[in-house]
Amino acid sequence: MADNSFTRMGSLLANVPELQQAKDVRMTKAEQIAWRAAAGKDISDHTVIKADRGEWQITADSPVWGDAVRQRQAEILDALHRANIEIRALKIKVRPRHTSPRPATSDDENSRRSLDSKTAGLLAQTADGLKSQDLAQAVKRLSRHGHRESD
Repeated sequence: MADNSFTRMGSLLANVPELQQAKDVRMTKAEQIAWRAAAGKDISDHTVIKADRGEWQITADSPVWGDAVRQRQAEILDALHRANIEIRALKIKVRPRHTSPRPATSDDENSRRSLDSKTAGLLAQTADGLKSQDLAQAVKRLSRHGHRESD
């Protein structure tokens, strides 16, 4: 029979240092239960915790829940200490909102966004008659988005 060169994924992943570190900072069941008891059901339902050498990183799913943890931080730390959890500090972060990337625009879409030369000319003339210099400059910048018909 030929030699089997198949290597199991689990044995490869075990050798990746970053993954080993992540395994070391997982929350124990006791820490998870203590967090839920100390923070309460509402806060614990809207936060994810990660323990790292005496400091817990609390990631809230919105600014409201991040502020709730901040306001109750001293009370939560006291409750964790009473539960015999060795913790020095809570680092509170808010999960960034998901933003979808803007789709790339085609040349056709870009050409539709430019002004026709007549509109661009009217904007330039209007800018010359405005009293507010700031507004006049903004309208002039806008008028530069016109395309020339000779293009």
